[in-house]
Amino acid sequence: MKKFFVLLCVLVLSVGLAVADDIGLTVGLEFGVGNITKADDGDWEPYLMPSIAYDTAFFDGALAFSTGLDYTFDFTPNFKELDQSLGFDISLNYALSLGSASTLSFYLANRTDVQVSPRSDEDNNITGYFTPGIRFGQKTGIGTIYARFRAPIDYLRTDKNADNRVRLRSRLGWNSNFGLGLWAQVKSTLVPASDLYQGVDANISYDADAFHFDVTAYLGKELSDGISIEPYFEYYFGNFTFYIDCSFDGIAANSGGITISPCIGVTFSF
Repeated sequence: MKKFFVLLCVLVLSVGLAVADDIGLTVGLEFGVGNITKADDGDWEPYLMPSIAYDTAFFDGALAFSTGLDYTFDFTPNFKELDQSLGFDISLNYALSLGSASTLSFYLANRTDVQVSPRSDEDNNITGYFTPGIRFGQKTGIGTIYARFRAPIDYLRTDKNADNRVRLRSRLGWNSNFGLGLWAQVKSTLVPASDLYQGVDANISYDADAFHFDVTAYLGKELSDGISIEPYFEYYFGNFTFYIDCSFDGIAANSGGITISPCIGVTFSF
């Protein structure tokens, strides 16, 4: 298995470096450790994830298409067991100009995950959700103000006996003319309606030349579970992007420790 993984990485990177620039293809590799603090007496959850993605646009950028594959290797602390899963993403976004300052965008996306090994007869080995969305943006003298609504719809869940859900993500945001961005989002569940409100999250970001930085904070319905904070940093160098991501879960929770899950990664675009 190790030889197969190394060969896969070499082949993907070799193909990427051999072709011409600016064709919309990106390859990446990410390594992370879930629960590195071993909160609630849990174990480390290390993983390795190679990925490949393709992005393109049509009609002067009005129609954007993207698709991607990622393959995750989850290791146990003794590194003797290997869980493997395949993820597939595809999305389509169409932006319609309403005059010189307003834009209405329509979004369609699908995410499918396949549990490659180990497989279980008790659960679904394939899960997926489909996400339609709409966004309205208005340019002003201080930047762009926008409202976005997306509704992830489950059509396959891990638990065969679980009811499929329809969720709603309502976001209000602002992107400045100088790199600063802000947004707040309410998460809710439309089906089943008995669990309507899920929580709220907020994000602040800043872009400057070769750097991008943002922080997302999430407060769920159950205040006793605490707050989650996730800082994220990117650095661009030529066709390479280096990033660091880390989530801090359970801050100020009534019980248990803080779960810290960091990861680092690199992508190459050509």
